Amino acid sequence: MTRKRIYSALSFNKAFYVGLVVAILIHAATLLNPLFQKKEIPVHRPDSPVIHAEKVYIAPPPPPEAPPVVKKVVRAKIIPKVVDKPIEEKIPEPEPEPIVETAPVAVAEPVVEAPPAPPTPPVVKAPPKPSADSVKMVTRTYLRSLKKQLEQIKDYPATAKRLKQEGTVRVRFTILADGKIEQIEVSESSRYSSLDNSALEAVTNMGKFDPIPKLLEKERWRIEIPIQYKLNAGRS
Repeated sequence: MTRKRIYSALSFNKAFYVGLVVAILIHAATLLNPLFQKKEIPVHRPDSPVIHAEKVYIAPPPPPEAPPVVKKVVRAKIIPKVVDKPIEEKIPEPEPEPIVETAPVAVAEPVVEAPPAPPTPPVVKAPPKPSADSVKMVTRTYLRSLKKQLEQIKDYPATAKRLKQEGTVRVRFTILADGKIEQIEVSESSRYSSLDNSALEAVTNMGKFDPIPKLLEKERWRIEIPIQYKLNAGRS
């Protein structure tokens, strides 16, 4: 046992020293390597610009010059144009005509009668425009008559009387020149549908009223009439 231990200890020491020597040699070679490297010697001055040439292109030789072309000029012969002079023909002078003296003949000029003057058209005087007061009076009279007739036609609903419903319904409609009524609608409600429907029914049943007075000069007239419903007023 003692010999084996001594032998193993010697082997370990030998291996340790061999590794140590190898490490020292490697370290020395690393330190001495820069000394044996070649140094590049600069061939240009530090202040001169450095030009890096990547590719060099060699221009091809110029093509051979073509021989000059000599143009041959051919002159055309000029042939003079001969123009014959026209032959002048003599025109014989006309013989003088004989002069015949004739006595003057008196010619009577026709008598032209002047056409009669057209009759003067009668002067038509424009009718005088109606005054503003007369227009207002005719408008007021027409609307009062229309409202009175609607008040006579309207029917107070029995349900509204029993529930003591009162109010004013404003009905809007269009009246034509001949008095025909169309486009009927409620413009302001009385808050009770029974009274509103009664007012619309009254205007619809009327259907047609008196023609619009010509003084007003209206073809279509949009009118709004209030129709009242009151219990104490009876049929008003």
